[in-house]
Amino acid sequence: MSKQNHPANYYYTYTSPASSAPPANEMPSSSSASAPPSYDEAVGQLADNNTTTTNDKSTHVPDASIPAYNPAVVPDHDDVTDPLLQESHVENDNDPYRGRPAPPTYSIYRAPYETSSSGEIMTRDQHLNQDGEAILQFLHQHNTTPKMAVRFYGYHEETHWRTRSSRDNDGNWVEEREPVTTRVDDFCFQIDCSEYVSPQCIGMYVTPDKKTGQVKTVRQLCDDYVHEHNKLKELRLTKVIEWNYPELTRAFTAAIRAHGYYHSVEISFEMKEYRITIKSGSDLSRLADNKAVRFLFFITCLWILAWPILWFYRKHYGHNTLQSKWRMNISERDWYNLKVQEVLGQVRHQGQAFGTVPFILG
Repeated sequence: MSKQNHPANYYYTYTSPASSAPPANEMPSSSSASAPPSYDEAVGQLADNNTTTTNDKSTHVPDASIPAYNPAVVPDHDDVTDPLLQESHVENDNDPYRGRPAPPTYSIYRAPYETSSSGEIMTRDQHLNQDGEAILQFLHQHNTTPKMAVRFYGYHEETHWRTRSSRDNDGNWVEEREPVTTRVDDFCFQIDCSEYVSPQCIGMYVTPDKKTGQVKTVRQLCDDYVHEHNKLKELRLTKVIEWNYPELTRAFTAAIRAHGYYHSVEISFEMKEYRITIKSGSDLSRLADNKAVRFLFFITCLWILAWPILWFYRKHYGHNTLQSKWRMNISERDWYNLKVQEVLGQVRHQGQAFGTVPFILG
């Protein structure tokens, strides 16, 4: 077990480096180890300076000055009339349009799209690239509840020596010993928590621009994308789940430490079905994303020149600012109390199965 598979779509990752075990007289006994620490005790046990956080996409909490677009106000089915041109049942003798045919019916545009293995939605529909209102409808149609799982990964490093033969300056063969360090997995498992994500979206909004502080509505951002003539333009919506990730991961790390595991612990919150991307339908955009073209550029080393040019030429809209906010139906404390025994059981079972580390679990 020396390979590490990093998650491709993790939202938040917390890593606690290996620590030295306490003296024998301070180590917990089997009886005490069977009872995990409470949530408050676990959070307080782990010092902040013994942690490493990566890819922390902290949730922006919009205030009243940020105009939020609530997806609930847009129907998820076709309506028979335009919301702004509803038929009136009140007779008006002075109506100049009386007796004329009714206006055409109003329907929501259904754009074709692709779904990746992780549930991310992508489309290059031509109509969406020309109509900001159609983009807004598309974002609402696919703003479904995201899925999330917590990944627990424990590992340690082992160093062994290998012999390498080479010639010295005089042409004689000499043997040299060099250290080789490899990572050994102790446990790796996931616990799904998607069922606790609220199915009701709080709202869709655009966070303030970091440079100018300007705040736009979702419709304004969609219109900006439509008016952009860049052939590599992209618009992306990211679904954000509000939860106290740092505190929850510290609690689980402390519980694992309290049960005798002192090697490195990495806890990641992996997301699925959490991004919606709209791309230009231009030939250049399709070629840039074509896997065969990318492979050809890689083996011919043309990517050294092409990729930087494409990177700077791309125009991104909403990649870091367009979000829809969701909440959990369970608190961090309650989820910890509900799952801590399962987590420790998996750590014990996989650690003993691998035979890589000693455990004091009772």
